[in-house]
Amino acid sequence: IWEQAGGTLSGSSMSQVCSHSLRYFRTIESRPGLGEPRYMEVGYVDDTQFVRFDSDAETPRMEPRTPWVEREGPEYWERNTQIAKGTEQTFRVNLRTLLRYYNQSEGDRPKAHVTHHPVLKGDVTLRCWALDFYPAEISMTWQRDGEDLIQDMELVETRPAGDGTFQKWAAVVVPSGEEQRYTCHVVHEGLTQPLTLRWGKKPPQSMVTIMAIIAVLVLLGAVIIAAVVAFVRKRRRNTGRKGQGLVLSQPLLEVCSASLMGNIHTPHCSCL
Repeated sequence: IWEQAGGTLSGSSMSQVCSHSLRYFRTIESRPGLGEPRYMEVGYVDDTQFVRFDSDAETPRMEPRTPWVEREGPEYWERNTQIAKGTEQTFRVNLRTLLRYYNQSEGDRPKAHVTHHPVLKGDVTLRCWALDFYPAEISMTWQRDGEDLIQDMELVETRPAGDGTFQKWAAVVVPSGEEQRYTCHVVHEGLTQPLTLRWGKKPPQSMVTIMAIIAVLVLLGAVIIAAVVAFVRKRRRNTGRKGQGLVLSQPLLEVCSASLMGNIHTPHCSCL
């Protein structure tokens, strides 16, 4: 979408009359699959560009393009930035409307998710959200074990989002710990098939890491114990064959373990 707006600036003196043209060019460009549309606005005095606004800038603001306009104070730039942002929103709505005129067979797919809100007496509120959809007609229902909860559900009216799309939510209060029994179902013409959503939490990454470390330690401990047991058995067999007459009041493994704890002293025997 492209728009040009402008006018004439006139001035006079005792010797001559002069006039200048003031024009603004406003453009918005759709970029399917590449993010939000890009809006640009440039202002010209005669053939000289003196201001510019670009929504792709890191901090979108009306910016000076000539030295003489840089003398304007911060109020001037703040006011013109807000005007440009307001015009940008209008252009976004008009662009969405135009795209639908040329492609009326498709709607905007709703973005849906479920949020979790604890309340009193051990209950929780599950709220199902549908955002950024068009047209406004949409169906949202909660089910418990596959049965509709229409009477127990709080459903707000569909609301405009301000950018040509709509939003809506449906909520239900459930006992804490029974969240997995409840599902939200969303039906909209922008969807190839209805959405089914359920509240669920993934374990924190730190907990996953801790459990992995514990599993590794347990496995390592089992390997060490097996190695020690095999060594003790081999030592006993060798001792019996050589007839050295080594007599221990306890099995070697127990003596070694006690020695490590400082309870039994074995001056003539070591764990190795």
